[in-house]
Amino acid sequence: MLGLTRAEARMAHENQRKLLADAPEREDVPQGEELELKQVLAVVQQSPAQIDSKIDSHFFRMDRMTERLDKHAERLDQSKRCISDIEDGQLTMFSSQAKMNKALMALHTKVDDLEARSHRNNLCIVDVAESTDIDNMEGYKERLLVQLLGHDTFSSLFVVERAHRLLAA
Repeated sequence: MLGLTRAEARMAHENQRKLLADAPEREDVPQGEELELKQVLAVVQQSPAQIDSKIDSHFFRMDRMTERLDKHAERLDQSKRCISDIEDGQLTMFSSQAKMNKALMALHTKVDDLEARSHRNNLCIVDVAESTDIDNMEGYKERLLVQLLGHDTFSSLFVVERAHRLLAA
């Protein structure tokens, strides 16, 4: 009777009761079995309300279980959608992270190149005696380089842009 509606189950139950009530006495049934069948028939005929109430309670329980199962199925579908959304977001995030890493490497290369270019024309002169009374350090360094390396080494555009002293003696 599973899969039947309440009305169909009741109808089947009523048909079964009518068949049992209208069945003629069979002569080929032995006496002991006939007595047992009559007892079973009497119990069934006396308690159709009890059987109906039990069937109703089973249908009620099945309806509640079906509702709960539907709710669980709905929650499972929601969970699947959430997991799918998270996985899609994760793929997008990995893709954008790869792009950012590529851009970062390009910027890192550019910065290294710019630093190298800015250091290209720097000179570090060691063991040159300095006096503390020099006001124009750039001019002093220009004269010193021309004196050490000669006039022929430099063009007329030779200029020292910045000159620094060590912090300590």
